[in-house]
Amino acid sequence: MIKYLAAAAALKLFSISPQTKRFYRHLGNTVGQQRRIRRGLPPQYLDRAKRLLALCERLDAARPGDRLLELGTGWLHWESAVLRLFHDVEIHLFDVWDNRQLGAFKAYFRRLDEVMDDELTTDDTQRERAHALLRAVLAADSFDDVYELLGFQYEIDARGSLERFRDDSFNLVFSCNVLEHVDRESLPRFIADVRRVLKPGGLSIHQIDLGDHLAYYDGGVSVKNYLRYPDKAWKRFFENEVQYFNRVQRPEWLEVFRQAGLELREEEAVAADIGAIAVEPSRRGLDDGDLRCKTLRLVHTKAR
Repeated sequence: MIKYLAAAAALKLFSISPQTKRFYRHLGNTVGQQRRIRRGLPPQYLDRAKRLLALCERLDAARPGDRLLELGTGWLHWESAVLRLFHDVEIHLFDVWDNRQLGAFKAYFRRLDEVMDDELTTDDTQRERAHALLRAVLAADSFDDVYELLGFQYEIDARGSLERFRDDSFNLVFSCNVLEHVDRESLPRFIADVRRVLKPGGLSIHQIDLGDHLAYYDGGVSVKNYLRYPDKAWKRFFENEVQYFNRVQRPEWLEVFRQAGLELREEEAVAADIGAIAVEPSRRGLDDGDLRCKTLRLVHTKAR
């Protein structure tokens, strides 16, 4: 619990001013990139690639010429770049700040180039295409060069607003471990905007991490330790702006998407052992499955 509390205190300190926030992001990009290059491609990234490619294949979600929008594209544009290796689609990358890491990007995709034939289920034509694109991408000198090669559009909006995108613009809107960072109060409007920018018949595919992000600094703490704390205590002692997460639970996520007018097509709730934690009173109405839900994968569609 000491590491958990120390992480909470440090992240609150980094959140106190624009200057400390900028320093946090600079530090995170510098140290984070070095760590990612040193550790190499994590197995979970390969799992994410396999899952997304299989899902898009099964749902026919990335047809030639389709326009896609990735929310919170992060350090590496992992999902978007993987999709683009195998599909002739146009992808817009959207984020709230620039935390791109070209060195880590190249390290991860260099490793993907090495293991792709064994790890990904693709035919010979797809593999040859992907390897050729990767050779060009890995020779690029900047992200701008990468975007030109892959046809990406990279866009930043510090407010996290999708208002720049026209109605009915995209065939697919997707994200991985991003929506949990959207401000809780803004979430209904944000998901309504996801629906707005989708074309009729378009798909919304999201993986949401419901774990306690502070617990990732302390392996001895429950992965959903935040369930102990009422909102007032959480905001005062633990919530921060540089690694904010909204603590929204599975039933609330399903309701937010329903209220936005998106139709649920598929759901996968991945449970975790959360230990014998004392759940604070306002969350005791959640059943055991919802309390233990650690990862939520949702596919919705916009009615034609």
